[in-house]
Formats: sequence, C-alpha cells, structure tokens
Amino acid sequence: MKLRVQLGLNIQEARRSKGFSQETLAHRADIDRGYIGKIENAKHAASIDMVEAIAEALGIEARDLLNPRF
Repeated sequence: MKLRVQLGLNIQEARRSKGFSQETLAHRADIDRGYIGKIENAKHAASIDMVEAIAEALGIEARDLLNPRF
C-alpha cells in the first residue's frame, strides 16, 4: 500500500477514535477542512510539517501516522 494511502487511513482512524470530525481536526491543526479530507482520501500528499501538525492535534506521535497499522 502506498504511504500516502496508509497515512490517510491512519489519520481517519485516529480522528474517529478521538471522536473528532474533519472540521474539529482541521481547527485544532489550523488546516483547511477540505485539505484534511483530501489527505484522508489520498488525493493530496501531506508535507512533513502537515503530518506533524495533524499528529499534534490528535495527541499522538507523527510516526504513528506512518505505521502500516495504526
């Protein structure tokens, strides 16, 4: 599985496990909600800085978002 796809799935799973909507995650990470959706659906590749911001907003380590299974 491509890393971009795995990242998107892991973000979505982590977001849902925290009970966050895309809007909530976007607000916490200071990222546009539409961009969060595109990352989750592997339509856009996230920069390292973006991965770090999303992980921080989720309260997890950035490396956890890159693991094959979150």
